[in-house]
Amino acid sequence: MALWLLASYVLGAVPTSHLVSRTFANIDLRAHGSGNLGATNLFRVLGWRYAVPVALFDIAKGAIPVLVFAPGASGSTLFALACGVAAVVGHVFSVFVGFKGGKGVATAAGVMLGLTPLALGAAAGVWIVLVLLTG
Repeated sequence: MALWLLASYVLGAVPTSHLVSRTFANIDLRAHGSGNLGATNLFRVLGWRYAVPVALFDIAKGAIPVLVFAPGASGSTLFALACGVAAVVGHVFSVFVGFKGGKGVATAAGVMLGLTPLALGAAAGVWIVLVLLTG
């Protein structure tokens, strides 16, 4: 079980927005916009063409531990949640970028997608309405 938790952390720790900003724009995203290594800041700095794939990958970083790693070790929903939390912790405190990653929103959404897809759908619906109403 410990290896699955470690694998979840390592997957979550992959600094997707950092890799994309370095590879395609030769910038350190931490020195631009909000300074955060997340898809939202990547959107602000480089635009949606970079941010959407990164956000999808970050969502997958939360869903894969719940849907793939956890069942390999246990049928427990609690263990699946633990794997998801490990992925979020990896995203927020990434060993690859000095333990300063993103905020974990997309990765946490991936965990929700794996554990409670209807709740995620409801939350996404509320978010969309709020964005449309408030700009």
